[in-house]
Amino acid sequence: QVLAVKLANAKFVLESAAKPARQVCSVFQGLLKLKTAIDTALEGLAKDAADGFFQSAPMNFADEKSNPLVYVSTSTIAKCEEACNVIGELEILLCRALSLLQKFPDETDLVDHLLHCKDGQFLVLEQQRQRSAFLDATRDTTFSISSPAPEVVPVIREYVLRNVDSSNPCQLCACLVPDL
Repeated sequence: QVLAVKLANAKFVLESAAKPARQVCSVFQGLLKLKTAIDTALEGLAKDAADGFFQSAPMNFADEKSNPLVYVSTSTIAKCEEACNVIGELEILLCRALSLLQKFPDETDLVDHLLHCKDGQFLVLEQQRQRSAFLDATRDTTFSISSPAPEVVPVIREYVLRNVDSSNPCQLCACLVPDL
């Protein structure tokens, strides 16, 4: 029951958070995948609960007077694991999409192209509107670096941990990344 509530809550929260990015094709497809995965997992949990999927408990965990432990089927666990994986993927996709939409408002096609671009891959912006939006955002960022607005100032510090001695793999060196 707890897992069913958590899955339904995650679905609600992600669908609510995705409203500003729903027009981005990748986000829309991710939401459909989320709905399918969670609904499938919830159906499996409901079926197992309704069928009374009971197995007898091992003797060292339960005695004759206690009720047998309730288990869910292996297929239901796999469905729940798939739903959790889809939730994680959508969280990352949604974070990236919302961030890009802040940079490129109303440019859902451009945001979708950028989301599909792999690291190190070149992206050709063929539409004039997309090129203009990209150059405008780059220009705005370049000129605002000299005097950052209060909302642009970083709120966390980042530490880079690396091994400095290959003979002692547990010895790490912390290096503070300078404030931006």
